[in-house]
Amino acid sequence: MDRRRFVVNLVSNFFSALSGVGISFFLTPYIVAHLGKEAYGFFPLSNNFVMYAGIITTALNSMSSRYITISLEKKDIKEVNVYFNSILFGNLLISLGFIVLSALFCLFINNILDIPPALFHDVRLLFVFILFSLIINVSSAVFSVAAFAVNRFDKLAYINIISNVLKLAAVAFLFYLFKPQIYFLGVVTVLTAIYMCFANYRLTKKLLPEVVIDRSFFSWSALSLIAGFGMWNSIIALSNVINTQLDLLIANHFFGASGMGFLSLTKFIPNAIYILLGIVVPIFLPEMLKAYAQDDMEKLKSTLNLSFKAIFIVVLLPLAVFFVYGGDFFRLWLPTQDSSALHLLSVITLLPFIVHGTVETVHHVFIITNKLRIASIWGIFIAVLNFILVILLCLYSSLGIYAIPAAAAISGVFSHLTFTPIYAAHCLNEKRSYFFLKIIRGLAGFTFLIAVTYGWRRADLITVNSWFTFILNCICIGLVLLIITLFMQFDRATLANGYRKILKKVKL
Repeated sequence: MDRRRFVVNLVSNFFSALSGVGISFFLTPYIVAHLGKEAYGFFPLSNNFVMYAGIITTALNSMSSRYITISLEKKDIKEVNVYFNSILFGNLLISLGFIVLSALFCLFINNILDIPPALFHDVRLLFVFILFSLIINVSSAVFSVAAFAVNRFDKLAYINIISNVLKLAAVAFLFYLFKPQIYFLGVVTVLTAIYMCFANYRLTKKLLPEVVIDRSFFSWSALSLIAGFGMWNSIIALSNVINTQLDLLIANHFFGASGMGFLSLTKFIPNAIYILLGIVVPIFLPEMLKAYAQDDMEKLKSTLNLSFKAIFIVVLLPLAVFFVYGGDFFRLWLPTQDSSALHLLSVITLLPFIVHGTVETVHHVFIITNKLRIASIWGIFIAVLNFILVILLCLYSSLGIYAIPAAAAISGVFSHLTFTPIYAAHCLNEKRSYFFLKIIRGLAGFTFLIAVTYGWRRADLITVNSWFTFILNCICIGLVLLIITLFMQFDRATLANGYRKILKKVKL
């Protein structure tokens, strides 16, 4: 793997994720303070509806990168254009359907959601703008494939960073000049969607000048081929939506706008993690696709192992700090809310990820080897199990709002410790224990980091009573955990080689 390209992609994508999370970090307490948690809750809920729509688009767009990348690897430009245009015009057809569905939803929204009367018109406008941005994003989705195909994730990261800066500036402008309204976030989402469409189109023309938009390249057979294999990804997307994106809708039904609003506040850290994962994990997919196309299974497994180590450092290490200091974070971030409850809800929500996050990129194995059918069926089974469990807990337990993340934790941990590692090992013709051993090692390392962090807290070297002391404390313990993690994840020869390269760069 081109390590220089990997580092550039990783660093640029990290800052892209950081800019997106930063916007949410500053906006959330401001919106809660000015509009209340009930109004804020409808913004993440509206974004969840975008995820629901994504179930349909996943059939095409999840496999577009695979077919276009492999065609480029074969240097078959005509085939690249056939796949590109088939996906483009297929997405435009889907968008026409979304226009009709979005209009009907916004017309009858009061019959679908529990909306306080004072927020009704504001919430309806929010959904109008969010669904309009969805149509723009779906229509232009294929333009983001170019950077993926040539392994230039840094280019996508720059676009995302600019988009997030524009989003923050637009929100500040609207909230400063006018009376704050929740639908302003929808307006800004539309503006950034237009920018992303234009920027990704220009990027496609720059990175893949051989690709042209021409209806003559459209092929129903190519569209059917991609959608046929992608259908199983849609089923996986459906199961993911049921497992992770229905929680606010269920909370709205059982606990009203207030309960939904409170639960939405706990989504910050999990969403930040998934944003980071969505940027870090795909970096490894092009190399794994190329290795599979060349029938180089050793290189494929080597890249997988590198991805596990990167995720541990970038994601699980910060989570170890959050598990111990999360209460302090919420106390400083949302001083008017119950910080202990928010911390506990967040931890319960993250439990399945802690198990599976140690080998998160294993899901790519199903896509790369094109063995999605059984994985999709299992995903639906777990989703149905989760849905039934959450309904039963909401109806008959005394857990209250905790029932929703608790049900997801039970079904998620069960899935990640049974089917997923076993079937992924089967797809790679490895022993059943292949990924189990990696999960056990990852969990042991994560547990050790939590123990170190807890010991650091008990020592009380830095008393956390302000944002300054909180950040200073997190930096200090983070550096300690980073050193420990490097020695856990890499052998001495690799570390020594990296150290010499750093010294060489510094001397230059």
